[in-house]
Amino acid sequence: MDWVLGANPWGVSMVIGLPADGVTPRDPHSIVARQLGVATQKGGLVDGPVYRSIFEGLLYVRLLEDDEYAAWNGGRIVYHDDFGDYSTNEPIMDGTANLVWILAALAGSS
Repeated sequence: MDWVLGANPWGVSMVIGLPADGVTPRDPHSIVARQLGVATQKGGLVDGPVYRSIFEGLLYVRLLEDDEYAAWNGGRIVYHDDFGDYSTNEPIMDGTANLVWILAALAGSS
């Protein structure tokens, strides 16, 4: 959970808007977020980092802004908070559903 919530090389939570005072995706690959604001996606889990070879091999994926995480994207794995990168920054329903289940289970254990 620490890694998902920001204790990772990028220092970014992979959950939009969580924690509220943390660094979270601001430009997810979501037309809803683009048109209605990223707050409409709060709680959504994004794909997260992928191998550079996967990112570079995908069709129609390109960064639309400068890579603010370029310093951490020099190796085999990349993450981009960019609307143009559907491979690492797209909110995913199956992952979000699993995250809700895990958080509920953790809440019940305390």
